[in-house]
Amino acid sequence: MPFMPPYPRQIRTRDDAHRLFAGLGRGRQEAIGVAFLGRERTILGLRHAWGRNDSVAVPFARIARDALLLAARAVLIAHNHPDGDTRPSAADLALTRRLSQGLAALDVVLLDHLIVTGAGIISLHEQGLL
Repeated sequence: MPFMPPYPRQIRTRDDAHRLFAGLGRGRQEAIGVAFLGRERTILGLRHAWGRNDSVAVPFARIARDALLLAARAVLIAHNHPDGDTRPSAADLALTRRLSQGLAALDVVLLDHLIVTGAGIISLHEQGLL
C-alpha cells in the first residue's frame, strides 16, 4: 500500500480543510498555517509560522510571494487560539480582510480563514465574515 500523507492532497470539502489544520489545535502558542492551492484545489505547498502565546505575525509579503511562485489560484489559512476560544478577534477579522484584498489584487482567492482550538474549528467563510 502506498504511503498516504497525514493530510489530504486536495481540499475538496470542509472536512479536508479541517483535517489539514487540525493539528494546530494542540499548540500552546499561536501558529498560522497557509495552504496554497492550484487547479481543482490541489495542494501546491504549505507554510507555517509560530508566534507568542497570544499572537502570531502574519507574513503577508511571503504569502503573496509564495502564491505567485507556486502559481496558486487560492489560499487557505488557519491559525489556533491556544486559550480555546474559537471566536474571531478584531485582529483576526482585520487580517482576513487585508489578506483577502491583497490576494485578490494578484488574482488569488482567499478561500477561508479557519480558527482552530482543541475543542473545534470555525470557518470565517461559513460565519459570513469573509
